[in-house]
Amino acid sequence: MATGDDRPATRSDVARLAGVSTAVVSYVVNDGPRGVSEATRRRVLRAIRQLGYRPNPNARALKVGSTGLVGVVVPEVLNTYYAEFIDAIDTIARSRGSAVLPGITHEDSGLEADLVPFLVDRGVDSLIFICYLQNEELYRLGLPRIPRVLVDRSLPVPGLATVGADFTGGTRIAVSHLADHGHRRIGYIGGPLPAIDLRRQAWDDVLRERELPRTPPAITSWDREGGYNGARILLNSGDPPTAIFAASDLIGVGALRAIRELGLSVPDDVALISFDGTAESTFSWPPLTTVRQPFTEMARQALDTLAHPDGEATHTLFPMSLIVRSSCGCGR
Repeated sequence: MATGDDRPATRSDVARLAGVSTAVVSYVVNDGPRGVSEATRRRVLRAIRQLGYRPNPNARALKVGSTGLVGVVVPEVLNTYYAEFIDAIDTIARSRGSAVLPGITHEDSGLEADLVPFLVDRGVDSLIFICYLQNEELYRLGLPRIPRVLVDRSLPVPGLATVGADFTGGTRIAVSHLADHGHRRIGYIGGPLPAIDLRRQAWDDVLRERELPRTPPAITSWDREGGYNGARILLNSGDPPTAIFAASDLIGVGALRAIRELGLSVPDDVALISFDGTAESTFSWPPLTTVRQPFTEMARQALDTLAHPDGEATHTLFPMSLIVRSSCGCGR
């Protein structure tokens, strides 16, 4: 620092070096509310650079009434689904002059009970939830002061803004694609949910409509291990499927390993389609055919919703698209 000691430079230091008042420094830093001549502005900016001055964000937040922080609550970040969502939100938020403050619940009721108030107390301007909280009252904490939106919701939630992908439509596309390949025994691997599993329901509906056998689904967990265990359950049954719909990309990747260990190949012995469309599906082998959620579009909609908190609680649903690769049997 050019202040001559170890303390951070202050607004008074900048004013002294630039030969102006502290009010003028504030006008330059905050771009108002009063105008400053171009020569004076350059002199102040030169002093700021020389001293390495950084405005106090808390003081500025009190002055302008905004911290520019968006709290994003997720159950984990090792899952590429949540990682890609956070990345999309962060990219768009930064382009709008905001920043993201993530909070991870680890699906622990005690932790989430502390986490959400922690984010509120740290002054986030808004909250995005990409999770199912065990205590649903936390979704509404701080209302009506803090705008919030629930993402990853295919169904509306009374009184709250929601954004999601059409899980029912996406699953129907995937299962119908496998059936169009001639598969009659199409298995399902998914994880537990506190609400209705629209993917599992749509899978069952397509099988029923096409008069295909409906075998018990493998409900394990929403990760690679869940896919691995689920595939082994299905393929070691008395009447194993010739195709599998995996309810997430991570489940699909885990299923790939189990299929190979059982001495089978994808797609010759077992066709496979996953759900989400993350990078995980692109770099597996073989690459997974998947139904993709539009992460960027949903992130943008979530931030747009937060920017207009006084409107009615809306539910925005995005269509999903089939990304065809080799795991389903196409392109062989």
